Amino acid sequence: MEKSYKAVTLKDIIRETGLSNGAFYHYFRNKEELFKEVVALHLFRLARRIYEYAPKSSLWDFMQDTLGELQKVQTELEKFVALGGRINFLSFMFEAFRQFPEAQKEVREMQKLEFALWVEVIDIAKAKGEIRDELPTELIARMFMYIPDGIYMDFLVDLNQEKYKIGTKRLWEGIYKMLKA
Repeated sequence: MEKSYKAVTLKDIIRETGLSNGAFYHYFRNKEELFKEVVALHLFRLARRIYEYAPKSSLWDFMQDTLGELQKVQTELEKFVALGGRINFLSFMFEAFRQFPEAQKEVREMQKLEFALWVEVIDIAKAKGEIRDELPTELIARMFMYIPDGIYMDFLVDLNQEKYKIGTKRLWEGIYKMLKA
């Protein structure tokens, strides 16, 4: 996750993991198969987990639960950074897209599911009178969806962990206050 896919050799992987050649080939047929597993674990599993169990009865509760899950994912990613590398998750994602076109399709599907969840929760919040009904649901959903990505881009520029941790929370809660009935 520190270097590009092409830059990492099988020899590098074996050296860094401490595995023997035989142990590596016991689990994976080649470097491509290993990379697909890493992509599945870090790109898809972590991203899916964020919204998996969030309550849908209230926009506020959904936001707070989702923020908690985002923080857990960030903590997991920080473990890798602590192991000696700096991870650029966007670079990793684009590397996955280059190597495996099916990864882009998977991300697209995850985005559709995420959007549908936000729309559902926002519609519930509007119906219950939790938030005003003046703005289109789809617009509100996109604002909530895109804020974490923008905050991450800002983080990549200055690498301020604290700013990253609180940025999404502040912006989401600010939007919520503006939408509040």
